[in-house]
Amino acid sequence: MKEELIKKAVSEILNPVFETTKQYLKIYSIKLEKETPKIERVDFTSYIDTNAVYFPIKEEFFFLVVYFSKDNNEIINVDTENATRVYLKVTSEVLDFDHLSELTILRPLTGWSNNDLRPSGKSKYDFSCMKFEPIKSQAYQLESKLELLLTSLEQDFDGVINLTKKGNAIISVCLNQCISGNKGIHLDDKIISRMNKLNLGIDIDQYVYGKELK
Repeated sequence: MKEELIKKAVSEILNPVFETTKQYLKIYSIKLEKETPKIERVDFTSYIDTNAVYFPIKEEFFFLVVYFSKDNNEIINVDTENATRVYLKVTSEVLDFDHLSELTILRPLTGWSNNDLRPSGKSKYDFSCMKFEPIKSQAYQLESKLELLLTSLEQDFDGVINLTKKGNAIISVCLNQCISGNKGIHLDDKIISRMNKLNLGIDIDQYVYGKELK
């Protein structure tokens, strides 16, 4: 079924039928891979009644998405979706990166230590930072990606709790949105309960890019 959805989605990009597709392609260009529209991700969990194929857009931070009915695999909508980053971030002015890393079995980890040189090489960090971002692709809705992160964090429940006690731990979210989009944020009670059990808050940054539809 995946190949069938990809074939239909690519056909819609190359020979648009939906008016929304035509509108978006007047102002945006899809990234190509071997002269074919590049597929970032095929999502079978995006909505209760739809599947989705994500296309990256040239020089933009969000995606054009073709949605399919789960009943008959026919296209029902074309729209933009946010590019979404979701990760655990732990900071400390006392512990260095190695000490923070020793508090958890989560891997891989990235970050820096207090007094390390910043990338510019002109100044040093005045705090340590450790990040855990298990899913690098940004072609996810917030709720889906947050749930996947929580599932990973729950595999080291005690370690995450320890990080919240010895450092400043929070779930960080970065949403890159199309200016013509209207993407609300919804976190249900189950997600909030899971974050609460891990003693984690959430910080959400939203950025708007792109051009208005003509």
